[in-house]
This record gives sequence, structure tokens and C-alpha cells, in this order.
Amino acid sequence: MTGVLTVLLAFVASVVATHIFIRMADRQGVVAEANERSMHRGATVTGGGLALLVAAFAVFLTLWPLGNVHGFLLPAAALLALVSFFDDLKPVSRWLRFGAHIAAALAAVASVHYAQLIFHGWLPFWLDRAVAVFALVWFINLFNFMDGIDGIAGVETLTIASGYAVVIMAAGSSSPFMGLALAIVGATAGFLFWNWHPARVFLGDVGSVPLGFLCGALMIWLSVQHSLVAALILPLYFIADATLTILARIRRREKIWEPHRSHYYQRAASAIGSHAVVVRRVALCNVILVGLAVLALSMPVMAFALAVLSVAALLFWMEIASGTALSSEAGAQ
Repeated sequence: MTGVLTVLLAFVASVVATHIFIRMADRQGVVAEANERSMHRGATVTGGGLALLVAAFAVFLTLWPLGNVHGFLLPAAALLALVSFFDDLKPVSRWLRFGAHIAAALAAVASVHYAQLIFHGWLPFWLDRAVAVFALVWFINLFNFMDGIDGIAGVETLTIASGYAVVIMAAGSSSPFMGLALAIVGATAGFLFWNWHPARVFLGDVGSVPLGFLCGALMIWLSVQHSLVAALILPLYFIADATLTILARIRRREKIWEPHRSHYYQRAASAIGSHAVVVRRVALCNVILVGLAVLALSMPVMAFALAVLSVAALLFWMEIASGTALSSEAGAQ
């Protein structure tokens, strides 16, 4: 009952808080202008992730008890939100941003007891922790990279947070992060009410960076508690799209830190002319991934193989959609 109440209250709080934020930010001119990377036209209110986070944390802190692990994760998320908030207003030093990402990742990994191994004994302790920190820093950044069309980061957050809760329940266990995951689910759904195409508000770095951190931290704990494979399956689409795109840009000798629109989802949305069509396909794939994450509890190899095939099919559709639309346009000319 508390779980259902958490989702509902977080949803309502996020809808209301985001609406208030939009009106205030619009008056203050806190907007994102179209640039080389953006997929929107004109100016749109940005930084709405702040309202999402406030709603999620407020509901979680009201309804759920705090554990020792929250003393690591919540301050780290707040640090990222603070640095990213100022970065949204005026770009800060990349070293400050990167330092905050590393500090947050170290805090998340430090929340895991030294007797527990994140990679289930596949790596020695020191490498287990080092790889986890590196992976979380990469995930924070790729989550930010992938926040490029209306609704996509919200749908991914819903998938990871709700998928975490579903896997924990399917395993028949409890978790100190259940309340936080459910609060994130409700608050993200409320934010999507305003962020679905055409979006009235964007997450901004203040939203995408802490959400990437929290989703990544949930996956670390999912691996520790139950299944490394399930923790890899839930965010697999974001990981695949971002990583393959970066590798392709490196192969083309492009400067990977410069703004671009070459992700699979960006090219598909641009070619089709619809953010919503692409995001709905991503959502469908993610529903499949949640089911496969549950399957990974009993059949990890089969579940991961099917997850790879599902994501590959989605990326193939995006590639074909991009090429078909561009070919049709060239033929019309």
C-alpha cells in the first residue's frame, strides 16, 4: 500500500511542481535555445528536472525510513544537482563537472559493504570497485548524452527505476532502495506529463545528471543484491546507443565532446519527423527488457542474449527508418 501511495503522491507532486517551475522559469527566461545538438525549435524552458527531484525526494523522505546507504546516495545526488544547476545557468569548468561525477560515483560504490562484490567475484576486490566507479561515471555522462529528444530520458528513467522494483519483488526480497525507486517512478511519470512531445519543459543537466547517477546506483545495488545480468539488461538500450555512437565518432576522428545529432534515436527522430514515434518504440523495447531482467534471475544467459537481440532490433529499425526517410526525401527532390 505504501508503494502505491508513493507512486501516486510523487506523480501528483511532480505534475504540480513542474507546472509551477515552468511558469517561474518562463518569466525568468530560463530557456534552452536551439543549437547544433538540439532537436527542438525556438526556446523551451529547461531545468525542470529540479522539480522532478524535489518531488521524488520529498515523497520518499516523508513515507520511507532512511537507511545507512541513503547517507551515501542522497548527498551525492544533491551535489550533482547543485553543480548541474549552475552549469545550466552558465557553463562551469569541465573539471568541476567531472570531479563531481567521480565524487558521486565513489560515494555510490562506497555504499556497498566491503564483503559484497558488485561483479560477483569475476574481478578481484580492487578491480571490482574501480570498474564500478568507471562504469557509473560513464553511465552518468551517457545518460546526459541520450537526453536529446522529448520524453526519451523520462522513459528510460521509468524503465530502470520500475524495472528495479519489479525485479526485487519478483525475487521475493526487500530493499532499502524500494521507496526511492518508486518515488522516482511517480515523479518521472509526472514530469513526462509536461515533457512529452511537444515538450513544455526539458530536464536540463540538473535533471539528467542526477537521474543518471541514481539509475546507475540502483543498477549497482541490483547487481549486489541479486543479478549482474539483470542490472546490465535494464539500461541496455541507452548503453548501446551511446557507446556505439561514441565509437563511431572516434572512428570518424570527430571531436566526441562537441555537440552533435548522430545518435541512433536522433537520426531516426529527425528523419521521421516525430519524437513520439521513436520514444514509443524505445518504450516498447524497454518493456521487453524489464521482462527479460526478471527472466535473468533464473536464466541469465538466455535473458541477456534475448536482450541484446531486442536492442539490436530497435537500433536496426532506427537505422532503417533514418535511411528510408532520407532516401524518400532525396527521391522527391
